[in-house]
Amino acid sequence: MEVIIQDGLPKDCYAFQYTLSNRSRPDCGIFLPDQRPLVDDAKFPLEAVNAFRDARSDEERKVASARLRVDVNRHVADIATKYLIPGETQDMALMFVPSESVYAELYDGYDDVVQRAYRAKVVIVSPSLLMLAINVVQQIQKDARMREAAGVIQTEVGHLNGDLGRLRDRVLPKLTGIPLDEV
Repeated sequence: MEVIIQDGLPKDCYAFQYTLSNRSRPDCGIFLPDQRPLVDDAKFPLEAVNAFRDARSDEERKVASARLRVDVNRHVADIATKYLIPGETQDMALMFVPSESVYAELYDGYDDVVQRAYRAKVVIVSPSLLMLAINVVQQIQKDARMREAAGVIQTEVGHLNGDLGRLRDRVLPKLTGIPLDEV
C-alpha cells in the first residue's frame, strides 16, 4: 500500500500513520483539496484467509469461512467507527486487501461481507483498485489546482482590463484631441 501511494502522489498529499481527532491512527490519510483525509487502512485479517486456504476438510473449511466472515465484518465495523468522522474525514474509507487473489475470493464468496462494507461506507480495494483510486485523487487535485489557477488568471485579467481602461482614458484624448467625455 505504501509503495502504491508514494509512487502515485506528491508527499504533501498523504500522511502515513495520520492521527485523527479521536486519537485513532489509520495506516494512511490521503488529502483531497478540501484537506479532509480519505482514510486507507491496511490491517486486513490475513490469518483468517490463510486458515480458510489451509483448511483440508469440509468442516475445517466451514469453520474457517465463518471466522473469515466474522473477522472481516469486525474490521469493517472498526474502520467505520474509528475512521469515519463527520466533518473531519471523507465520507468513506478504504480497506486495503494486500492481494488480488484474496480480493477476488472475498468478492466471489462473501457478497454479504462486501455489501455490509458498502453500507458502512468502507470500500474494499485490491492493489490495482488502490492504484485506480490514486489516479482519481491525482485528477481531483489537478482539477483543484486548475480552478485555483483560473481564479488567479481571472483576477489578473480584471486588473489588466482596469489598466487598459485607464490607458484609454489618458491616451485617447491626447491622440484625438477630443475630450473623453465627448467621445
